[in-house]
Amino acid sequence: MKWNRVLCVLMAAILMLAMGVSAASAAKLPFMRSQEDTVTIPREEYEMLMQYQKLEILRELIDMYYYEDVDHEKLMDGAASGLMQGVGDLYTFYYTKEDMEKFNEESEGEYAGIGCQLIADPTDEAITVTRVFKGSPAEEAGVRAGDKIVYVNDVYYSAYEMDDAVDIMRGEPGTTVKITMLRGLETIDFEVERRNITINYVEHRILDGNIGYVMIYDFLGNAYEGFAKAVEEFRAANVSGMIIDLRNNGGGLLTACVDMADLILPEGVVVSTKDKAGNEEKLSIDSEYYDVPMVVLVNGYSASASEILSGAIRDYDAGLLVGAKTFGKGIVQTVIEFPDGTGAQITIARYYTPSGECIHGVGIEPDVAVELDEEAVTLYGINNLPLEHDAQLQKAIELLATGQVQ
Repeated sequence: MKWNRVLCVLMAAILMLAMGVSAASAAKLPFMRSQEDTVTIPREEYEMLMQYQKLEILRELIDMYYYEDVDHEKLMDGAASGLMQGVGDLYTFYYTKEDMEKFNEESEGEYAGIGCQLIADPTDEAITVTRVFKGSPAEEAGVRAGDKIVYVNDVYYSAYEMDDAVDIMRGEPGTTVKITMLRGLETIDFEVERRNITINYVEHRILDGNIGYVMIYDFLGNAYEGFAKAVEEFRAANVSGMIIDLRNNGGGLLTACVDMADLILPEGVVVSTKDKAGNEEKLSIDSEYYDVPMVVLVNGYSASASEILSGAIRDYDAGLLVGAKTFGKGIVQTVIEFPDGTGAQITIARYYTPSGECIHGVGIEPDVAVELDEEAVTLYGINNLPLEHDAQLQKAIELLATGQVQ
């Protein structure tokens, strides 16, 4: 009988909202608001308010009937998270206070966790490792780029729940977390220690044959400074060519990408964006740049800002792309932080290469397609391949050494 009364109350509330009952009748239900004070609003706004009134009804029902006290801040976080998830876009989501703190930590290049970079792969809806930081607990445990995270502490997580999985993998330094990976058809369990991680977003060196090599792991943190330092050293050494390695680079800040393009590309538009209203923004660079033959290494996990830089280099005929077709993420997100410390990431526009191409869902084909030995990639990981097993890097060196790139 008690549950029947609860259901009847709920049905009555919904029916009265739909039919517009009198204030006197509505007052008989404790969760219905008084209508003594009224305002006139457009029908569209009224209908929108009625849609969200359901949330208030649910909140009051929880307060009235749930058998324990609840945390209202968690209720609001859950409602906000569900609203953003309802968009159906992997890159549009809500940040709790803790999530926002972690995002800021990673953007600055320091956090406590296991030391690997991830991407939400929409092709198989799996959380995919794109980089394992050198000297990190993940590397020591044997995690490799290309591994798919299936379970964290025996709980399943899909790409849509990547932030939840990251929350679990981060934590108090010295503690451990169990991660179940899918590597090919093999399932592997790792027990990984959490430690303080300092991310180095750029590494560079000069290869034999006087070729500058720079790997950009992400367009975040100190990436611009690291790339500018590499360019400065290459210029001082008068290298004969430069290899930019963007393999497994999942993107990052658009501003960092454009600033880095400004160092190596001629004057012009690097990228343009267009929102749903048709508003277009063009991001341009000046005429001063380091002019040197270039090869860019790309693969299926070169995404977003990586594709912006690759697409601009291709469109300006400033270098050759070598490797495999890129990921195909041709959309731009913005992150908004609210005064209470929470935040949201929203996809706001499509982006276009200088030639006007939108590569979303398509990717960029390399000028020279080169496949890697999958057994070597499985054994060493994409970012740790010895030169003798890295056919893509070998091809880049060959193209520059033989003068095939001008």
